[in-house]
Amino acid sequence: MLLWINLKFSFRTDVSPKLLFASSGVKTHLYRFGAEHGNDNLKSFAYSEQGGPSLLDTILLSQWDNFAWRGHLDYDVTACQLKVIGGGRNFVGQLNNKWSSFSLKEYGKFFEAFRCLKPNSMKSFEGLLLCIAQGEKDRPEVAPSASPPKDGLIVIANAYPVEYGHIFLVPSAINQLSFYLDKKIFGLATKIAFEVNNAAFRVFFDSGTSVVSDRMFFQACYFASPLPVESAPTVTVYDGNTRSDIIVSETVDYPLKALVFTSNNLKALVNVVSEICFSLHDNNTAYSLLISNNGTKVFLFPQVKNLVTGCPLSAWECGGYFVYNTKIEFDNASETEILKRMAPVSLQGGSFEDLKHLCCAIANDLSM
Repeated sequence: MLLWINLKFSFRTDVSPKLLFASSGVKTHLYRFGAEHGNDNLKSFAYSEQGGPSLLDTILLSQWDNFAWRGHLDYDVTACQLKVIGGGRNFVGQLNNKWSSFSLKEYGKFFEAFRCLKPNSMKSFEGLLLCIAQGEKDRPEVAPSASPPKDGLIVIANAYPVEYGHIFLVPSAINQLSFYLDKKIFGLATKIAFEVNNAAFRVFFDSGTSVVSDRMFFQACYFASPLPVESAPTVTVYDGNTRSDIIVSETVDYPLKALVFTSNNLKALVNVVSEICFSLHDNNTAYSLLISNNGTKVFLFPQVKNLVTGCPLSAWECGGYFVYNTKIEFDNASETEILKRMAPVSLQGGSFEDLKHLCCAIANDLSM
């Protein structure tokens, strides 16, 4: 395949992703998007001429597989048992006795080191795969050894994956606010989903996570099948076809209230969703985001505090994908049990109606 031949020369996968230390800071591989040229609509030149995997998709998987091949994963997530949980909504359960949401604490010093620009305080650099930023040239380019840009995303492999290709997308900006969804960074994460151009690739964001308290970050991984929420029916609450390309929908017959934003206009999608997230943040409302459909669809899951656990659901749990640590829990997993987990955190009644009205108003105002 021509793409793989070209890749070997332009992007050396035999180079260790360990950071190179210098007086100017760390260095790693850098992928830059092609210039936008003021075009709001999603556009990419990153696909192979043969119609195969995109360049970014190939790089991400190559680097992640290399990380796994060198034995840095705590377990082989592809060997974990999966099952569709009966009941009609097709929730997915995974048996994984080594995964825990608190494994994110392992990355606390990793994230903090980038924020403080003190790489020697990091426990390990093996997980750093590459950096991604906006470029100025017509086509994407890859630099095999470059300093992390101030306005990009650092891609870190998750040694405790929930699914294949699990990565963190961490802003390289040193003054990033905690949990605050930065519009520019959110735009980069959305564009990554588009440039990867793989229907299995999903990007997640959780505003209320408590395990890494000082750092905003996205996560992403590959799911072989659509998540249950992606197959849930929806009803349109705002159709901007007459004024813009934004459509706002509400999920129907799904146990967790969710709003869905769809558009082929990257700028409009990012502007609307980020503005809504700013409002949720100002009102101390936890929420999760799921970016799917190659970056053209964003699911918003507003959540209330769980009085029992004190923690909101993760974005993949909101989407209907659950990890169980014991065989007994996995075997006994049921739709009834999952509904009981979702119900306490779902935004209900007048609060959700108010949010719908706010979303429609913002979508309408920003399309003017």
